[in-house]
Amino acid sequence: MTGVQTDSMALEDLRGMELGVPETLPPFDPDSDVPDAPDYSDPESWVALPGHFSSKNQPVDVFRVYPTVLSDNSTYLMNTRDTGLREKAAWTLVEQASIFDGLANIYAPYYRQNNVLINPLMLSGARPIFELGQSDLVSAFRYFLEHFNRGERGVILAAHSQGSVRVVELAKAGELLFGDPASLERLVAAYVIGYSVTQPDLDANPLIRIAREATDTGCFITYNTISDEEGKEKEAQTVRPGSFVVNPLTWKADTEFAPASANREAVFFRHGDPEHPARYPNFAAARVVKNALVITDVSHPEELPATSVTFPEGVYHMYDYAIFYGNLRKNVEDRIRSYFSK
Repeated sequence: MTGVQTDSMALEDLRGMELGVPETLPPFDPDSDVPDAPDYSDPESWVALPGHFSSKNQPVDVFRVYPTVLSDNSTYLMNTRDTGLREKAAWTLVEQASIFDGLANIYAPYYRQNNVLINPLMLSGARPIFELGQSDLVSAFRYFLEHFNRGERGVILAAHSQGSVRVVELAKAGELLFGDPASLERLVAAYVIGYSVTQPDLDANPLIRIAREATDTGCFITYNTISDEEGKEKEAQTVRPGSFVVNPLTWKADTEFAPASANREAVFFRHGDPEHPARYPNFAAARVVKNALVITDVSHPEELPATSVTFPEGVYHMYDYAIFYGNLRKNVEDRIRSYFSK
């Protein structure tokens, strides 16, 4: 595990530090602020196993890493046995991972993720804390390969936000099928949405590459959605300078404008009635501008409220999947078909 370090001395170096942006959490105590690691032989350590949505076996598997659900003002790491946080993680399956329903078998482990307040520090000052979650995901993926996938099916990696950060960092470290070309041949695609992939990431592991077209396989799909307001990309925490951006209306990493007519369907789920989400064909047009995906011609802007202090108005991070739900689902189908044709 070249990129995963959980050395207790590294955690000890953070003892007593108050970490967090824009607000700090209480002084970090490695004795009390580090919950037990999940045991992936226990089904209770998985948010989803096949059967969560559909009972029929599919020809490929999805290994899915959920986004940030921990956002209190006192906890550094998710306790994977916390009922409320487990429910939040499960809801992201409905909003996002349901694009795979009926197309792939969904495997989603619980992991000790960071509090949103230390997300800005996860790759710097809080790295030893971040690495605890990374070690969980490495263990979960190895268990998944040995006991569930067993080399019998192709694999899709899927994530959003903090989950995408983790998939990118693990891929850079040679984990998650990115250790050698033979392993990578089993990758259908990696959907690392709501985070940025840059040239230094590709340089860290030459096996990482960006999708070129809708049927490309063994590649990364990445974008961050914002409005067309000038400078809005600077307010999006997940947009990094030099980001590659794949337009989910064209599946190309270029600046071609894609009209709203290319948007198959936006889908917005409601907590009170998840079985009947709001659906809007031709919801928005999209074009890659600088380091982000800019949407225009939005037909129902009321569906994009700024409900998070972390992501201000015009930063549509919370809706990265929802806005392009129909296109994402069709693309999963297309890449699976292409994977088998090759």
